[in-house]
Formats: sequence, structure tokens, C-alpha cells
Amino acid sequence: MTVPMPRWGVRFTADTTKRQQYVQDLYDTDAANAKRGELFLNEVHEELYYVGLDGVAKTVSGNTPIAYSRIDFTGLREFADDSAAAAADPVVPVGGMYRTGSTLKVRVS
Repeated sequence: MTVPMPRWGVRFTADTTKRQQYVQDLYDTDAANAKRGELFLNEVHEELYYVGLDGVAKTVSGNTPIAYSRIDFTGLREFADDSAAAAADPVVPVGGMYRTGSTLKVRVS
């Protein structure tokens, strides 16, 4: 079974209108535009959003101090280089993350 991999990264905005409902609308209208596992940061409102496994946009934190002791990269696939990541199925998109051993990498070509 092939499990779709989410796009890794954080989208940033200072637009006050792009909040949780905006992320939900993106996901509902074009799932290729907003994928599960991708984070959306609204700096003005100090909020971080994501789309959960249930397809519902959620707020990670909203004006509440939250501390993380680590970032979980469970499921991050391993490849030798950008060429191997580009040839993968599913492909690692340009800007997507993968690892080479214990080194975290971002595909650039």
C-alpha cells in the first residue's frame, strides 16, 4: 500500500484574513494546495494551523505559550540525494524534506 506523504514545511502570512477557515477552505477546494501535515503560520494573530487526519483544519496554538521539546519527523523518507528523492514514488517535491542517514535535507532540484 502506498501512503501519501504530506508536504513538509511552514507557510507564512501576515494577512489578517488567512486564519483557520482559510486553511480549511484551501483543503476543501483543492487538496493539492493544502496537504495534511503542512503548517500554516499567521504571524499577526500568532496562530499556527494544520489539517488533521480527519480533514479538519485545527489550531496548534493561538496566543497561548506552548513549548516543544522536539520536532517529530516520523515517516520522513531516506534517499541518497536530490535525484533519488525526485525519482521516488511518491516524488519528494522541490522544497520537500527528506533525510540522508541522520542528515535532514531539502530537495532543491
